[in-house]
Amino acid sequence: GERMRSRCTATADTLCSPCQDEYFSPEHHHGFCQSCTVCNPRKGSVEVKRCERSSDRVCVCRAGFMPAGIPLGSVCSPCPEGTFSRGGNENCQPWT
Repeated sequence: GERMRSRCTATADTLCSPCQDEYFSPEHHHGFCQSCTVCNPRKGSVEVKRCERSSDRVCVCRAGFMPAGIPLGSVCSPCPEGTFSRGGNENCQPWT
């Protein structure tokens, strides 16, 4: 949840700063925070875990949509005609 501002030296400890809103850092040794994944509800994406300072947001595709980008679930495409998905990032399957 923090980024390293400056490394330790012989006379000073390492300095860290918290990640700002909508950024996260799962590691303790990075000099930067990563921007959180953005879910796109207009493209069928739904947030299932919010962005926190130490972990990224998790998105999944809702029913009738399948993943269309990385990370999975952040961008989704509608299932083609004659197919379906139950959501949760599963691929579309033909109706039987």
